[in-house]
Amino acid sequence: MKDEMTRRKSLEMKKRRKKVILTKFICIILAILFLLGGIGSIAYYKTLTSFNYQAVNTQKPVISTDADGNVVETEPELLTLNSNSGNLLTDPYVLNILLFGADRYGDEGNSDTLILMSIDNRHEKIKLTSFLRDTLVYVPGYYSTKLTHAYSLGGAELSIQTIESNFGIKIDRYAVVNFETFKDIVDIMDGVDIELTYDEIEYINAQIAQNGQEEYLPWDTEEGIVHLNGQQALWHARNRGGYVNGQYFYMGDDWGRVQRQRAFLDAVMDKLRSSASLSEIVQIVNAVGPNITTNLKSSEITTLVSGAITYLGYELEELSIPEDNWEEVDNDAGKCLNIIDWNQARREVAEFIYEDSVV
Repeated sequence: MKDEMTRRKSLEMKKRRKKVILTKFICIILAILFLLGGIGSIAYYKTLTSFNYQAVNTQKPVISTDADGNVVETEPELLTLNSNSGNLLTDPYVLNILLFGADRYGDEGNSDTLILMSIDNRHEKIKLTSFLRDTLVYVPGYYSTKLTHAYSLGGAELSIQTIESNFGIKIDRYAVVNFETFKDIVDIMDGVDIELTYDEIEYINAQIAQNGQEEYLPWDTEEGIVHLNGQQALWHARNRGGYVNGQYFYMGDDWGRVQRQRAFLDAVMDKLRSSASLSEIVQIVNAVGPNITTNLKSSEITTLVSGAITYLGYELEELSIPEDNWEEVDNDAGKCLNIIDWNQARREVAEFIYEDSVV
């Protein structure tokens, strides 16, 4: 099994860098925010006021200013990678936003998707670091368990502390979105077209049956491009195999789910670009806002949106952690991905985000 997982992961890693669109499930939220800059102040205002603001223990602003409101341009020091010092790596030219896709709203449930989005103004790049949910980590104040469980134990704040203490990277801001939001977005757009295999079609229908829903794909649906509504697309994007109804087993893993989420997001973004009307975008904005919990303030969102044209022109790069540096182990939480060399893992993350600033 590990050989198969390793083979799939190796193929996936070769494709990870220099993507042309935001290629992770949760990142569509910020992509929609970027679109707001061109659709009018009314929709924009409604979105800002509909966010659920929740502060955590983080101090770093989006832009540093002096007492007169002028932007402070300071040449940052080189970052010293030393896990024994207890210092977190940070750069005033890099904004790290931790993005969560949660099972349920609020601080309940696990975080199915955990991505660190780094806006790197030094190198003019957007960087997405995906932390695989089954990675074995130490959760501060608790015990060693799967990374995804940190969210259920202490919400966004404990998840941030877990990433910071295990990987040594300073997290500046965060955003949490309920998965149901994506279902609403797809339905507002009247569905999306995604290429499916026969097993993927069967998986969608099995999950719909298991959860007492009624929106089945027709029994004679063939492999190929299939039109999915919101509920169907949501099950497809969350498909990583496993047992359904306790008896039907579908092959899959986290890397397969990453590929499906990319295909889903590609389809959504393509449709937004090609055919979304102003009224549809406004509906999407109004649907998204109430389902986001974040500690990004309205002024900070305004800053991000005002720089949308600049940011969308940045090169996009991706990294998944762990890469090759792992082994499968059994834990009380089940089968986990155990990082073999933590110093190597921390360096990979640090050099990916901060590049030549790290020594």
